[in-house]
Formats: sequence, structure tokens, C-alpha cells
Amino acid sequence: MYLIILFGIALLAGFSGVRIVRQQQILIVETMGRFTKTLHPGFNWIFWPFSQVAGTVSLMVNSIESSVEIKTKDNMFVTLPINLMYQVKEEKASNAFYKLHNPSAQINAWVLNVIRSTAAQMDFEELFEDRTKITKEVEQDLAVRLEEYGYQIISTLIDQPSVPENIQATFNGVIAATREQEAAVQQAKANRIKIEAVAAAEAEAQRLRAQGVADSRLILAKGFKDAAAEFDGISLEGSLEFLLSVNRMDMLRDIGAKGNLILDLGKESNVQLQIPTKTSTK
Repeated sequence: MYLIILFGIALLAGFSGVRIVRQQQILIVETMGRFTKTLHPGFNWIFWPFSQVAGTVSLMVNSIESSVEIKTKDNMFVTLPINLMYQVKEEKASNAFYKLHNPSAQINAWVLNVIRSTAAQMDFEELFEDRTKITKEVEQDLAVRLEEYGYQIISTLIDQPSVPENIQATFNGVIAATREQEAAVQQAKANRIKIEAVAAAEAEAQRLRAQGVADSRLILAKGFKDAAAEFDGISLEGSLEFLLSVNRMDMLRDIGAKGNLILDLGKESNVQLQIPTKTSTK
């Protein structure tokens, strides 16, 4: 009879000591009020009633959303929205259970303290452009501290700073003025390039015209020289008179073909003649 009672008690204790742990959970076991071990996902057994489950630690990633008001290096007051993701380290679940009374609040306080001290060394514009600096400072500072308490930082997300509307309007005005100045400089450079191109083209055209005049004069001089050489036995004055007569006939031919002409008789004479011609004859 006693054996049956003892067997029943042992059977009851055996079944009462069975613990099924779900995935992503750790059970903290205490024996006679003292921590003894942790139970991991799956089938587990404890020596009940002397051993009891004191609590459960979740291994899921937790998120802390908060915002912190900071003062930048150039005395600007802004608000930084932050989102911190952290997780309990499985091998240090007992530390996470016993050492921090309110993990979310305490971790959040550490994060805000690091952000304030880091942002105080940055100016307003730098805070907009390089928030990764704050992220690195937070993760480096908290890595060792949270390791002791059984936690680890998964990621730190810092959103764009928010400022009062009047400061935002002033900041936007500065950016707009900077963009307008850059646009004016680029436009001035473009105009300068255009003017230089036009001047270079005009200089090249004048050079070509001058070259053409010089070449024509050289050809004309050579022609006169060759023609004068053909007048064998005629004086130089007679040769020139003949060539001038030929030129006059060529001129009259051109007048008849082209209509009104303005003839420049040279710089020495300082006289211009306009010769009217008839476009048709009866």
C-alpha cells in the first residue's frame, strides 16, 4: 500500500516537473530561491517542487521608439526621432532577467545620454548630413555596457531632425540662396565661354579676310610684273599706261553687268565716285 502511494507521489512529481519551452523563449529556473539553470526551447524537466520556474525571457528583437531634444554646436535646438532595436543574448539570459529591473527604460536613458553628448559636438548642417556618426557612437558606447547585462544592440535608426517652422524656413532660404548663387556662377561661365567663342571666330574671320586681301594683292602684283615683261621694246611708262587702260575697260564691263558701283580712288585722293548705269536700253 505504501509502495503504491510512493509510486503515485513520484509519478505526480515527475509529470509536474515537465516543462515545454516555446521557440524564442528562455525559462529561468530557481531551486530553493536560488538561480540554478535556464531551460531552452523544447522538452525540459525540473525537480519539482524544489525547483520552480521564476520567469520567462524573450529572445525576440525589441524596439524602443523615442525622441530626444538636443542642442547642437552652433546653439540650435532640434528634436531627433530614434528607433533602437535590441535583443537578449541567449547565453546571458540570466543576466538580462536579474540585473535590469526595467530594461527598456534604462537602455533608452543610456541611448539618449550618448546622443546628447555626441550631437553637442556637431553643428546643425552636419547633423542633417552625417547622422551615421551618432549611430556609431551609440553602438560603440552601449556594446560593452549592454554586454554585461545580457543584451546586444541590433540596430540604431536616427531619423531626420525636426526643427521649429521659423528655423526651417530660414534654413530653406539659405539653401535656396546658395543654389541661386551657384546657378549665377554657372551662367556667367557659360556667357564667358560664348563671348570667347564669338571673339575667336571673328578674329579667325578677320585673319582669313586679311590673308585673302594679301594674296590677291600678291597675285595682282605678279600679274603686272609678268605683263610688263611681255612688252619688249616698250618703255615702263608705256607698259603701265596700257595695263591701266585694260583695267578701265574691265571696270566699265563690270559697271555694265552689275549696275551702280562705288569706286574708291584710293586713300590719297580721298574721293569716291558713284557711277549710275542703266539696267536696260531701248
